[in-house]
Amino acid sequence: MGKRLIKDFSLDVGRDPQHYGIGLKELWDVPADKHEPGLVLHGSGWPLDKNAHGGWFLYHAENQQVVVGLIMDLGYQNPWLSPFDEFQRMKHHPVISQYLEDGKRVAYGARAITKGALTAYLK
Repeated sequence: MGKRLIKDFSLDVGRDPQHYGIGLKELWDVPADKHEPGLVLHGSGWPLDKNAHGGWFLYHAENQQVVVGLIMDLGYQNPWLSPFDEFQRMKHHPVISQYLEDGKRVAYGARAITKGALTAYLK
């Protein structure tokens, strides 16, 4: 019913409608020579194909730890696409793997997240 009301009354015109994604994140202990306190890296697109949208992040935190993650929109059309497998593939990219090499994953998790809708509050 909500979708019909939005359509019938054009409630989404000029708005960034809320949509959903999945976020996968890991915490790594890394060697001192791989740790760059305060370094933040963001990327979008790769490793996802043209029909999937999302982005990745890598943050160097305190205590020789690195946080790495992938956020993917849940609107992808390929039923065989695995967000977990895409995350594992992403970590092999040279830009990311250089910081994880010889490190140890100490925690991980995933959750569904809401995205969008911010512009509705900014107008």
